[in-house]
Amino acid sequence: MISLFVMEFDWNTALVRFSVNTGFITSMILIISKLMVLRRFSFSFLMISLIVFFLCFTLKNFDLNLGMALGLFAIFGIIRYRTQPLQTEEMTYLFITIGMAVINALSGDFLSVSELIIINITVILFIIFGEFVLMKFSYNKVHPLAEDINRRIVLQIGYTDGDFKKVIDDEIKKQEKNLNINVKTFKIFRIDKNLNTITVHVYY
Repeated sequence: MISLFVMEFDWNTALVRFSVNTGFITSMILIISKLMVLRRFSFSFLMISLIVFFLCFTLKNFDLNLGMALGLFAIFGIIRYRTQPLQTEEMTYLFITIGMAVINALSGDFLSVSELIIINITVILFIIFGEFVLMKFSYNKVHPLAEDINRRIVLQIGYTDGDFKKVIDDEIKKQEKNLNINVKTFKIFRIDKNLNTITVHVYY
């Protein structure tokens, strides 16, 4: 049985597809590492991609391709609910990492290497377009992951009928100076005219 498994395992195909998968995940990490808020996920994405690829490629001889792929997503879904809640963008990159590793490992029967490379490049181009065009256009040049609740300050500012935006800006500059922080973005969470207060979430 062991000798049969060794004979069926195609090392040449494994190395070629592993190279494609490594090229994809490396490119994705280089893209997201340009953004400080995503750089901390680089190691996680790299190791998840590596393990998922070898797990899929090694076990595909047991003819469990579809079930195994769905099972992997279920497993990582369970892990997600046992850890700190992730934002949508973080889950998107996790899904891309797992999904592309599964495709690169299990598509040998119906995709050639050239077709696989085209798919990987297409996904990379969409990531570049999403990060450097859509994100800046949609979020006013502030990445949504910059809003980290672990790096947030909640300010209660007195409400005035005048230019309260200037009051908020002055308060944020004061907090930057007092706390020695660099504010990335802020959101007006609530304006309570009854209590004459403005609740502002400041992310640094």
